[in-house]
Amino acid sequence: GIGTDDAHNYQEQAINRANTGRGWVMVESADLSADALLESMDQGRFYASSGVTLSELSVEGERYAVSVEVEDGVEYVIEFIGTDRDHNPSPVEVLNSESGELLTYRYSDDIGRVLQRTTGNEAVYHYTGEELYVRARVTSSKVKANPTSEGEKERAWTQPAIPELD
Repeated sequence: GIGTDDAHNYQEQAINRANTGRGWVMVESADLSADALLESMDQGRFYASSGVTLSELSVEGERYAVSVEVEDGVEYVIEFIGTDRDHNPSPVEVLNSESGELLTYRYSDDIGRVLQRTTGNEAVYHYTGEELYVRARVTSSKVKANPTSEGEKERAWTQPAIPELD
């Protein structure tokens, strides 16, 4: 999970334009040198954002904790998303109803499902031991200044973490 903007339009900001500043990566690093930033990213010490800033992100043992740097008047929803070990990994073909041509594959709703949803600026998820991975997604009530769709809210999303259970 990274945050980027596929920018092609620099002069006019609009919903139907590919503008800059819609997604970026926040990196935990000792300094701003290229080597230090790349090392932090290689170690997974980063998250993506479109406006939400995290004040804490820790994955230790059986616990995954997220805290948000609060903005006045803004509310937050923190979702922990994951996939259980016993999920159905088999895809189902989605075919064009007229031609029978393969359009895409549909996967189980168990892949990337919301495991826990918390309203507020901090949340902790406790691993059950059934998860392949868990990641966090934070959505704010604040509308983005330069959205890709009408009413789009600011977000942050983290890297998948693998439970460290005994």
